[in-house]
Amino acid sequence: MLPLNADFWFVLSPWQRTTCWLLSIFCGLLLVWWLTISPLNAAQEQLIIQQSGQQAALQAQWRTLRALFPPTENVSLPTVQPFSPLDFQETHSQLIRWQPGKNGGELVLESSWERVIETFVRLASCDIQVPAFSLAAGTDLLRFTLKLEHDNDH
Repeated sequence: MLPLNADFWFVLSPWQRTTCWLLSIFCGLLLVWWLTISPLNAAQEQLIIQQSGQQAALQAQWRTLRALFPPTENVSLPTVQPFSPLDFQETHSQLIRWQPGKNGGELVLESSWERVIETFVRLASCDIQVPAFSLAAGTDLLRFTLKLEHDNDH
């Protein structure tokens, strides 16, 4: 083995010393990358392979579950009744005002308290949403103001 001689370093020019320092830093960084980052990349590749295998197994389990419960073909959708504000003109409910709007309108009724719930059910069967409403007490009946929107226009 050769003894290290410090005179060798001092004989080099400043440019040659800088080159040696940069080369040694590069080699050190390359060594750090090889010792730390390279094993992490291999571990990540292993995780990706494991994840794809688990995903394939999960898809196979879903296929077997779907085979156990086949989709029913006789799914019937509820029939939507057409909306008319005149349908609310009855003996226990009176249409006061209907003001159509862009997506629905405003409906004002006078009705008994019992008819309020029926009004919401009827509007739902017509595919109408009620984003806002107000109730005000009248002499014998309630004044019921509803803001209506068609459900399929959203």
